Amino acid sequence: MEYRIVIKNPGNDEMGYSFMSLFEVLEQLMDVESGDHLIFDLRNLTFVHPFLILPLCALLRKAPFPECIVDYHFNGATESYLNTILFPQGFNAPAHPNWNEYLSRFQTRTYLPICQIPAEVKDTQVRERLLTVFENIMLRQLNISGQMVAVIKYLIGEAMDNIVDHAEVPNGWIMVQNYPQKRFLDICILENGIGLLGSYQKFNFPDIETDVQSIEQAINGKSTKQITETRGYGIDTSRRMLVDGLKGKYFLLSGSAMYIYTSDFEQIVPLERRVKWPGTLLALRIPQTVPVGFNYSNYLE
Repeated sequence: MEYRIVIKNPGNDEMGYSFMSLFEVLEQLMDVESGDHLIFDLRNLTFVHPFLILPLCALLRKAPFPECIVDYHFNGATESYLNTILFPQGFNAPAHPNWNEYLSRFQTRTYLPICQIPAEVKDTQVRERLLTVFENIMLRQLNISGQMVAVIKYLIGEAMDNIVDHAEVPNGWIMVQNYPQKRFLDICILENGIGLLGSYQKFNFPDIETDVQSIEQAINGKSTKQITETRGYGIDTSRRMLVDGLKGKYFLLSGSAMYIYTSDFEQIVPLERRVKWPGTLLALRIPQTVPVGFNYSNYLE
């Protein structure tokens, strides 16, 4: 049967609105059955936010039922941009003969495309080269230097290390959008793997039984391995550096729970029973102005 998934327009660039739209999509997908004709209706979108469009892309690349036929309906205002950021396939560097040259086309733009990042150990060299090119282009776009360079590289590197070490997926995903007039940068990084809870369960933590508990442990630095050389997830360092240090915003979604941390608010929110993200999603809003007195090294473990 035909099943239409309507994507609600977030309305503005507040991070929570994008997640509300995403949650509605996740709930609609719960009713999809094998063999359905899925139509993703994006005609209501007036602007494309990374915190909505990147999760949609990752979901579509890992369809709930491979037997489904998937079509898309766009509007003229956003279709060109969606094509430019390579929605819904995303950019797969290892499959592109000149990926470095291709990414360099985005040096003068305010965004970088949806990009798959290889996450298997055998792809370490490709992943590191790709992330270096990706980060350098982004930093040139922002024209920043000093401590902020180190911060952005740390936040992205730590998130990708977590995907490689814990998610059990062939690739992660990343998308970046700069808002020059509003003076902040949005970075979304995610995976469709086993999530925080699955990782803790894999390493036999019997006291961690829910997604809420897994986030509680991760933000407090509890490692999945009982060895001294591990840094756990590094989530505690990243969230303090971004929010306490830079006055940014940090959102973490894993399974059926979400963690929100801003200068004004901190809470772990259990989601409604039908809403669940298959893996872990990290949303970072990074101010482009470094507060007086900020010292990057104060937040390193």
